[in-house]
Amino acid sequence: MFDFAKRKVCANQLTSMIKGIAALTPTLLLTLMFTSCMSDGYTDTAAGKSDTYINLNVSTPTAQARANAPAGSTTGTSGSPGQDETSPNPTEEEKIYSIRVWAFKSNTDENAMPIGFKAETGLSATGSHNVSMKLLRKAAGNLESIDLYILLNAESIDVLNGSDCNTMTRKALKEATFDSNFGIKTDGSPQATTVPAKGLPISRVITNINVKDNIADNAAAAAANPVSVPLVRAVSKLHFFFARKTGNNTESVTVTRIEVNGETLTAASPVFPEAATNAEKDTKGLKGSFNGLTYLTKNLIFGGIATDQIKPVDDPKTYIRQPREKAQDYMNRLSYLQEGCKSYLRETDKTITGKIYFKSNASLAERSVKFEIPEAYRNHELVVYGYFSGEAFLDLNLRYYVAGWNEKGTTNIEFN
Repeated sequence: MFDFAKRKVCANQLTSMIKGIAALTPTLLLTLMFTSCMSDGYTDTAAGKSDTYINLNVSTPTAQARANAPAGSTTGTSGSPGQDETSPNPTEEEKIYSIRVWAFKSNTDENAMPIGFKAETGLSATGSHNVSMKLLRKAAGNLESIDLYILLNAESIDVLNGSDCNTMTRKALKEATFDSNFGIKTDGSPQATTVPAKGLPISRVITNINVKDNIADNAAAAAANPVSVPLVRAVSKLHFFFARKTGNNTESVTVTRIEVNGETLTAASPVFPEAATNAEKDTKGLKGSFNGLTYLTKNLIFGGIATDQIKPVDDPKTYIRQPREKAQDYMNRLSYLQEGCKSYLRETDKTITGKIYFKSNASLAERSVKFEIPEAYRNHELVVYGYFSGEAFLDLNLRYYVAGWNEKGTTNIEFN
């Protein structure tokens, strides 16, 4: 959801790939450690130096939703969703199957090698996991601050999941994109109508994390002075809900199909969002880097929605989101209606547009109504609600909502 060169292969061989839409917060506990030539057991005894410990508190709230929330509203930083945040649903959206973290010494050039790397695969955690990692003084030198690239569930996008990823440079990570999932199949249908078996990709880039004041000689001491790092999903969730007024000539209404304009969806999407400094992590670095994008040429097509899948209600207007209603409260109410269709989509920088085609009954001609959704960025939940009333017209009865889409808690990353 562009004309990027996608870096998939680790080490010094980077293979170009084919180029090809929110919020609670579960707890993820992460810790990170060195592999390969950066040994966990390293101690520079000759210099009188040993490996150090640092603790990071990594949360996954949608900081953009928090920043844009109305004055006086609360945010979902303690397991309670904010005004414009929604929870993961289903729980598979929280599953963690793998973790990869790259640590770079700050203020080094784009071709610098990581001073630390950790990969763990074969996991099956829901919302939390604990990992440990060392920052080696031998590799880091006189370390004052670090930059982190964090990626969960790399296998779901088939990128940065090779055996030699510890040698990826900062430049290669910045330019990494994915196009193998969360888009459109050859027949126009969505690739991901459910959470893939390997999970949803979640990532973040935070720079200039001061470690000088957070380094300790043991993990317990470091845990008393953590650094907070928020993560965001690399995809968005788009779904449609429909209702019809009981009786009132709506007994035979159907949605025949929904088409999303392909030119508003990118052919590939950045694995990581833009970098944000540690001081600006709550408001910046929440979207991808949209340079040189290309877009899909075919439309995304959802199949029809039968009459029995469109809930009859006394007053469909009651399912319009009310002023000052929290996004999660609204989604709880909307769940009474049957979800019409859904897809997880790669991030796009364009307003998503499309048409909903419908019939009042089988004998009448098919009609359509347009919809558009702005700000279809990563880690956002995109909801379109339409209802039939009166003479079974769908026109002018469409509403869309964009909400931050968060995890349920806080993630702790402990660096040894």
